[in-house]
Parts: sequence; structure tokens; C-alpha cells
Amino acid sequence: MEKALELTGIVDALENATLNSGAKASARSRFESTKQRFFGQVLLSMKLPTVIAAVHEHLAAGQSVVMQLVTTAESILDRRLGALSPDDRADLEIDLSPREYM
Repeated sequence: MEKALELTGIVDALENATLNSGAKASARSRFESTKQRFFGQVLLSMKLPTVIAAVHEHLAAGQSVVMQLVTTAESILDRRLGALSPDDRADLEIDLSPREYM
């Protein structure tokens, strides 16, 4: 993170000085929120095998299953759609996985 801030001219490593405090705060905030979203998706994916097994078990027993989606990745979808041209939207292929954060 520090090297990226240096390379983008936000901090000066030689003088140990912040050149743009707003940009530095924004970069750190964005990094932390991205990290939280990534690990949230990792935790969710780790729960899925157990949840899917429980759903199959309840359905096999003739019971109903009600699930609630905690995240829909709507904000990511909105950003991706906003960045597309009308031609790109005609042939839509969007990846909403954590791959973007890596």
C-alpha cells in the first residue's frame, strides 16, 4: 500500500511526507472496504457447502426451505454497468466474483 501511494504521488517517501491527505485517506478507505468485501465473500463461500447440504436434507424430508440473500453485489453491478457503452451492454458478460479485488 505504501509503495502504491508513493508511485501515485500521494506521499513522498524521501521526506516521509503526505502530499495529498485527501487522496491518501480515500485510498486507505477504499482499500479497507475492498478488503472487507473480499473477506465477506470468502466467509460466505465457506458457508455454502453446509447450507446447500442442509437445503437438500430439508427438501428430501418434504420440508420447505426459505433463504435470505445477505448480499446481492448490487453496488458492484451498478459500477460495472455504468462503465459499459451501449454496444458492450448488448453483449453483456459480467463477473461479480471477488476476482476483481485480487
